Amino acid sequence: MNYDLSLLKAANSVGLCSAYYKLCNDHPFISGSGSKKIPFKEILAAAEGIINLSKLRGPGTVFQVGRLPEGVSLNIIIQSGGTVETDIIIQHPQKEYRATFAILSNETLKYAGLSAPNPAYPRPICASAKEMIIVFARLQELTISLAKAALNVG
Repeated sequence: MNYDLSLLKAANSVGLCSAYYKLCNDHPFISGSGSKKIPFKEILAAAEGIINLSKLRGPGTVFQVGRLPEGVSLNIIIQSGGTVETDIIIQHPQKEYRATFAILSNETLKYAGLSAPNPAYPRPICASAKEMIIVFARLQELTISLAKAALNVG
């Protein structure tokens, strides 16, 4: 995926890669842990008072994070096994940036001349609603940092 150079600069300036990869390392796949699907109502209940979430309509389990700066959107997609994927949109006055943390982090490392981790596109994996909310809150913080930096760099 080709990201705008100003978004890569913004991601690099806020240390996005190290923060995102640390989050992935803190929430890895644990062999034999079993992966039961966590009901979305349980996740919403765990979020109460911590992070503003709403479940989007349609198939799958997709949440929209609320209380973000104007022009910033973060959707969190729960994939099989509790894998957490992101869909970020940052409206810039002249353009719109759209990304996932997994791919943006990889591309930012390439931009900085560094090698990608193995696996190249890690994602945090959660086994409980409480763990998901911890990850969601951290992703919200990263999104806000990235959005602020993107407005300053772009």
